Amino acid sequence: MDPRIQYCVTQIEHKILHDSSEFNAHDALIQDLAKHINLTRFHLARLFLKDFKYSPREYIQHNLMGRCALMIAHTTQSMFSIAIDMGFSSQQAFTRAYTKYWGISPQHFRQAHAYYIAKRDKSASPAVPGLADLEVKVQTMPEIHCWAARYEGLSKQKHACWNDFRHLFEQHTPDGLEGSFFGLTYDTSMFVPQPFMRYYCGVLVGPDPSRKPKEAFEIRLPAGRVATVTARCMAPDLPYLYDYLLDHWLPQSGYSLRASCFAESFDEIPLNWNEQPLLVKLACWIC
Repeated sequence: MDPRIQYCVTQIEHKILHDSSEFNAHDALIQDLAKHINLTRFHLARLFLKDFKYSPREYIQHNLMGRCALMIAHTTQSMFSIAIDMGFSSQQAFTRAYTKYWGISPQHFRQAHAYYIAKRDKSASPAVPGLADLEVKVQTMPEIHCWAARYEGLSKQKHACWNDFRHLFEQHTPDGLEGSFFGLTYDTSMFVPQPFMRYYCGVLVGPDPSRKPKEAFEIRLPAGRVATVTARCMAPDLPYLYDYLLDHWLPQSGYSLRASCFAESFDEIPLNWNEQPLLVKLACWIC
């Protein structure tokens, strides 16, 4: 991927973690991105279409509608409140845009998701050992800066992303990676074609800037309130944590999703995560 487009994609996806109304300002965001990488909007659109088959506006809309779907499905927040939070001028404008994109109204989408959850829970297999009696904690997280690499691919291949991330940094940190590690994901299985995912592997920014590989980006995770659940599990069991946090705890909590990005954090780099259980903390930003 062209590194200029990689930068734009990263900025669009990380706008999700910040102001929603600004994120919905498609034209202003596209203009800012084009200016930053010294391209005209026309050339930016041409490069975007080459790499993604999407225009910049379509890619922003895809991210925006994905966030709306998560908020509708996983919270009890009113449609009017979601519309205003996401930068729409009215609930009617939000309903029109959402129905056009997803082919179903927001209210019917919420009802369909509730039915899906009830049916899934009724036929669910026994819980994964060690993932019973999970506890969700609400806490305030400070702003965090990471060096991160972006991946796309199979949703069941997160462990492979981490193995690759280790190789990416080896030449810059011969004494090994230290500190906290973060996996950021923007997709849940209900809202994207299986088995697609967008995933970032990151490590806390170190004191020596020269150790950042040129292929990596420095990204900022905003300070704020997060809900976290912690368990020891292997990568294939991770969906159980997402289901518990998003489908069971969040709708009953009284909180709403602040962002449609979720953070997995580790005390050690999760190598060979598909073969051995590791302690992972899953967090979502709430308000």
